[in-house]
Amino acid sequence: MPFTTYGLDKFFAQEISALSECNAPDLAEHFAEVEPLIDNFILNSIFTSPIKTQYKPYIFGIIRRVQMALVEYQNGRTLLLSYLNESKKNTSLYFQALSYFEIAVTLLYQAYEFLRKLGKKIESKETNLFEKGDGSSLEKLSRLYNISKHLEPSTIPEGNLHHVWISNNGICANGVTMSFTELADLVKEYVALAKGFSNLNPVSIP
Repeated sequence: MPFTTYGLDKFFAQEISALSECNAPDLAEHFAEVEPLIDNFILNSIFTSPIKTQYKPYIFGIIRRVQMALVEYQNGRTLLLSYLNESKKNTSLYFQALSYFEIAVTLLYQAYEFLRKLGKKIESKETNLFEKGDGSSLEKLSRLYNISKHLEPSTIPEGNLHHVWISNNGICANGVTMSFTELADLVKEYVALAKGFSNLNPVSIP
């Protein structure tokens, strides 16, 4: 049965009635870039530029998570488009899309954490790539990750059904919205980073 705008927002998800377009950039062209990263890293680390074994778990962690962040982001985009193209009749597609985007956020943040810990391993000091309150994409990523991971009453605005949701503007949570463009740009940035590690770029690996 069809629901009113009020019914959709009240019983399904906040702002779902206003969701009318998918603004997530298509990143399908980057699949060819990430496919060989693991094999290239292994071969390069054996034959081209051997690196310390203690660094390898972090680099494997970064590459694997970046690969799958791209996959999950693209899955989210595909499901969101399907939901909208079916005149928003199948709300299950909306929630599947949301889950994929949440997973992409989680994987990207974990890649950031591996990068930060690798930097600490190499330089023996803490390195943060964003400052609290700086409004950067990484700070938004951190905020979304922590809200998604730790379901606390304080993270759910009164009257809302979900602590993370989709809007035309992007992925939303209490007090933060990461635009799809920001999320896509982070995916692309980390794909480039993973390629540097895969190729054992001397700038990436001391």
